[in-house]
Amino acid sequence: MRLLAIGTGFLVLTAMPASAQIAGSMRGLSGASPSIRGEIRRDAAADPTLARRASIAREVGGLREEIRDGRESGQLSRSEARALRREGHRIEASSARYARGGYSEAEVSMLRIRAEALRSAIVAKRTQGLPGK
Repeated sequence: MRLLAIGTGFLVLTAMPASAQIAGSMRGLSGASPSIRGEIRRDAAADPTLARRASIAREVGGLREEIRDGRESGQLSRSEARALRREGHRIEASSARYARGGYSEAEVSMLRIRAEALRSAIVAKRTQGLPGK
């Protein structure tokens, strides 16, 4: 009788589908960890406002380089470059102020619009060149 029970138990275990047999050996691969197919997931940002602030700072930094290039090439006068830099500082100050309480979607949108307006102003001033040349 005991032999019959052991034999039946063995048959039941070997008859289980392969997915059920493998699942026990793959503990830790469910939930938030990557799937078996090799999908790699990034960890969620610890502070999403930090990422947004860095993105806006990077945009303004790029604009600052464009202003410097325009000034060095003679496409921007000293006063034009100063005014454009000042607007870049205002955008960064607004970004820092908004970051304290966390960015709302409207604030991020407004900052990006202001950065794009500054970019357009830089391009317009650089294509006009200095007056009298």
